[in-house]
Parts: sequence; structure tokens; C-alpha cells
Amino acid sequence: MDSRSVGDVWALWQLWRTLDLDELALAWRRSRTEIDVLACLRAMVFNRLCDPQSKLGVLRWLETVALPVNFGLAHAASAHQELLRAMDVLDTHSAALSTRLAVLMRPHIDEDLSVVFYDLTTVEVCGESQVAEDVRAFGQSKSGRVARRFVLSLVQTAEGLPIAHEVHPGNVAQSKTLLPMIQGLLCRYPLERVVLVAERGLLSVNNLEQLAQLEATLAARGRAVKLQYVLATCRTRAASAERPAGSAASCRQNRGRWRPPRTALPLALGRPGWRYSPR
Repeated sequence: MDSRSVGDVWALWQLWRTLDLDELALAWRRSRTEIDVLACLRAMVFNRLCDPQSKLGVLRWLETVALPVNFGLAHAASAHQELLRAMDVLDTHSAALSTRLAVLMRPHIDEDLSVVFYDLTTVEVCGESQVAEDVRAFGQSKSGRVARRFVLSLVQTAEGLPIAHEVHPGNVAQSKTLLPMIQGLLCRYPLERVVLVAERGLLSVNNLEQLAQLEATLAARGRAVKLQYVLATCRTRAASAERPAGSAASCRQNRGRWRPPRTALPLALGRPGWRYSPR
């Protein structure tokens, strides 16, 4: 008799049901697929949270855990093709899926969203094939060389709850992704105040002007939304910028935070503020 893990899967199953995530199936309800897309999605999400693996790895992982009743994927022999076909359905209906997920997440997000963290990262890819609407493009990678890549952006709350993400072409300028992200958040959630924490590359002068224009446009339409921002700098960079060379002043003397120089960007549009230094 073989033993199977049950605790983590059981906890995720209860959380899935509490959040009513089965309603995500409404996003692809008009699809004519014959596979159980929702069961495939559950399996891939649970595996990603418990033991991230490839699609074939998901099947191997399923053999080591005890699944709840009515979980789906009863025929493991053909499940690999089902996972791949489910990914095609999810990709086709990605916009509707994102909208439906936002509806389910709204009760868990405050209207006064105190802080939003926004950042981007690049992912290098291999291969030379070309496909329609390919986001893989050549750009400067983290290693400093020009490589084929795509850009992934993520938005999360101060509590670490991810609420939005986007995949961008590999040659996109980071500063051009900020305004569409803010507009997308305002469309999905009934927010009244957003404090954006981002680095200097995103908080360009042009972006700050566009944020001010967006706030004014929303006010003219009868929707009062406060768009504020905080410049995030790494602790080492802030220390070198704000301490004289050779200073023995420590972060502990300032309770882990450095006072901003006079040239620091403001916290809110048109007002002096503070730099944000993560602990």
C-alpha cells in the first residue's frame, strides 16, 4: 500500500472553494472543448503552489498526492494532452479569465488600496522560431548582453497579494508599461486611492505628467481617484546617495530609513515626500 500526501492539497482545496474559484469556468463557457479545463487548471495551480514542475511533472506529482472527491482528471493516461489543450483554451480566453478573476478578488481588496508595488523582470528565451504576435524580442538582458527575451510585470498589494500581471514584448521600454497598468487596475477594481511604489525608471517625468492628466480626466468624469507615488530605492543606493563618503552613520541610528535628499521625487503629485526604503 502506497502513502500519499494530503495536507497541502486539502488546504488548497478548501481555499479554492472558499474563494469560489470554480466560477472561473464562466470565462470559457462558450468554448466547445470536450476536456475538463477547470480540473486541469486546478491541477496545474495546485502543483505550482506545492511542487512546481512541467506539464509531465504535474502528472507525476498527481500520483503522489491524495485528491479530493470530484477533483477531476480521472484518466491520467490522456491527461498530458488534456493539460496542453487546457492551456490553449485558457490562452484564448485570457482576457475574460482576467476579468472574471478580478470580480472574484474584489471583495478581498479594499477600495482604499493603500500601497501598490509594481515592478518588471525580463525572462530570456531560446529558439529562433517566429510566431504571430510574438512577444519574444531582442533586448538588453540582466547580464548586460543583447538576448531574445520577454518582459513580465507584476502588481501586488503591500500584503503581498498579486492582483495583476502582464507579459510585454522583450524590447518594450519599462516606462511605457506604467500608465496602461494603472488604467487596467482602475477598470477592474473600484479603487479610490492608489499609492504606487516604483523605481526611478518607471517614475519618469513624462509618466508623472500622464498620471496627473489621468487623475484630472477621471475627476472630470465624476470619479475621484487619488493617484500618488513613492520612489523606491535600494538601501545601498540610498545610503551612498545620502551619506557623505566614509561616514560611519548606520541604518540603525535612523531606524532603518534614510531621510530623502531635497531632490527626491515627491510622495504625492505636487507635494514633497519621502523615499521608500524596503526593510
